[in-house]
Order: sequence, then C-alpha cells, then structure tokens
Amino acid sequence: GLAAAVEAAQQGASVILLEKMAMLGGNTIRSGGAYNAVDPERQAPQGIEDSIEWHYYQTLKGGDYEGDPALVATFVEGALGGIHWLESLGIEFRPNVFTVVGSLWTRAHLMKEVAGTGYIMGLEKVAKEKGVNILKNTRATNLLTKGRRVIGVEAVGKDGKVMEFRANKGVVLASGGFAGNIELRMQYNDKLDEKIGTTNHPGATGDGIIMAQDVGA
Repeated sequence: GLAAAVEAAQQGASVILLEKMAMLGGNTIRSGGAYNAVDPERQAPQGIEDSIEWHYYQTLKGGDYEGDPALVATFVEGALGGIHWLESLGIEFRPNVFTVVGSLWTRAHLMKEVAGTGYIMGLEKVAKEKGVNILKNTRATNLLTKGRRVIGVEAVGKDGKVMEFRANKGVVLASGGFAGNIELRMQYNDKLDEKIGTTNHPGATGDGIIMAQDVGA
C-alpha cells in the first residue's frame, strides 16, 4: 500500500493513505525483509547462474503449482525492476545475495537496514516528501460504490468519527491478510482455531477482504 501511494504520487496523483494501526508497516516491518529477484549484477560475481525462467519454475513449484501462471510471470519478470525502483528512492541493498529459508535458489536480497524496516522507513520518507496524506488510527470499514465501480472508502477514526473519502481516479486495496481473524481463517481450515497463534501483526484481520466481499468480490 505504501509503495502504491508513492508510485501514484510520483505520477502526479493526490494521495490519501489510510492506516488502521498506530504505525505503518504491517507484516512487512516485522518480516525478515528478504527479496527474491534474478540479478546478474549481484549474482555473477558470486558465481551464481540464474534466469527468469528458473525463477518462474521454482516459484510455481514452491507454491505447489497453485499459483496463477500469468501472475507468477509478472511477479518474476518485474522483481528486479522493483529493486531498482526502491534503489531510485534511496533505499540501499547489500551487495551479496543469499538463499533465504524456504527458497530454492540463491537470489535473495537484503537491505542495509535490519529486517523489513528499510522498506517502510524509506517509503514513508518519500511518501511524505511527495505530499501523501497519511492518516494513522483510521480504519476503513466499507468500500463506496457507484454501479460496479469503487469510488471511495468509509472509515472510522481513533475518536470514533465516521469519515468518507471520495476518489477521483481510483482506490487501491492493500490491507493484508487475515491470520489474526480466527473466525475467518476457520472458514478455510477448521483446525486453525483459537489454540493456534500467529506471527502476523495484530491488524491482520482480513478487513479488506470482507469489505471487498461485501461489494461482490
């Protein structure tokens, strides 16, 4: 969501970012921060051979072939471009790649900052420089629609005040997963009851998924 806000602002859009928690970052800021991408400039000096095709195959295999092949192709083909975009914003990566736990090849990148903090700190800095209006403690509750188009969002602030945000160009939904919502996750796997904890942040309760389903997704 923060990356989308920065990109939109770079393209000249007026952007409002709604964050339900008191801080930005979600799961990203507490993640390991590893970023897989085919990167000859870093891999070749380490004697690592790689290719987009190999990354594509391993990504499909790693997901038990459940992934949408077209989306996986977009993912692996755009991965290095994503790193270059982050670098253009001043976010620095370490010179060597490694094999992150669970990966099938040596193509993981790490930033100079610890874990996922570099992504959020760097993107937040640029977002503020570009004039993105960041509203924390603001929980989106409903998507506003006109016909089949989403035209805005209804949200509740920290003081309980209900607000409407109307969008001229579009709404980006980037609210994360639902590992913290026991009722929702049990719809998909009844073994994931209250006895099972989560490493996700407290805000990962599927709000965006529920809002989207409410308007027909």
